[in-house]
Amino acid sequence: MIDLFTPLKSSRLSVIVPVFNEAQNILKNLDLLISEIEPYFLTYEILVVSDGSTDGTHQVLQRFEHPNVRTIAFTRNKGKGHAVREGFKEAQGDYILFIDGGMELHPRDIRVFLGLMELYRADIVIGSKRHPQSQVEYPVLRRILSSIYQLLIRKVFDLNVTDTQVGLKLFRKSVIDAILPELTIDRYGFDLEILALARSKGFRLVLEAPIRLEYFNHNTRSPLLELVHVFKVGSIILMDTYRLARRLRVPVKAQITSQGRGSGNSP
Repeated sequence: MIDLFTPLKSSRLSVIVPVFNEAQNILKNLDLLISEIEPYFLTYEILVVSDGSTDGTHQVLQRFEHPNVRTIAFTRNKGKGHAVREGFKEAQGDYILFIDGGMELHPRDIRVFLGLMELYRADIVIGSKRHPQSQVEYPVLRRILSSIYQLLIRKVFDLNVTDTQVGLKLFRKSVIDAILPELTIDRYGFDLEILALARSKGFRLVLEAPIRLEYFNHNTRSPLLELVHVFKVGSIILMDTYRLARRLRVPVKAQITSQGRGSGNSP
């Protein structure tokens, strides 16, 4: 794996970090992230996008001085999809990655993702809770609902992946350049939108990589609030999925209709 990083050292990496109310942990999380990136990249940038935080996250970030770290702040919460999309607009790297600001997924996995992308010449590398080598502690209800959802989207979107929702994804810049003008989903369905649009643009080499996720160490909600949260998020994802399916099928129907009209005799 180490030899794979020799050509990568001269490339530029952009890391987008969407955050919401992370004032207590953001500084140590950024220190951890930088420690996992600097040994492998001579040139990199970290774009921290504070998505309407109300706990002073932006003020804390203003005290963090590092030449490779920039902050984008919004006064109103618009959703993680919006935060990542704004990061995409600013990213200048040859490789563009986003990772959740809470660092539920350890940034040590970034170098594994980059090594796999270089080795297999993948367009996209995504984390998957269902990868055989993943180490995941996850609530049973979330496992069941997630499995049902993934079966649904594989049918609807013909995506050959087992997990669209993990908050650690790596892209070649060419992928982001191709899909950015068409990204519109602000909340939980944005991961699926990214992958579905990339596939529609011809970027089909998507590699799944193992992750380590300790959900119970980061979740502070009571069982009742967790249940409410799960169904709230689930309903938003399903609505986003429905709208995305309709949107992506419109050009296909229009093309078929146009071809059908052209095949007849002209008046």
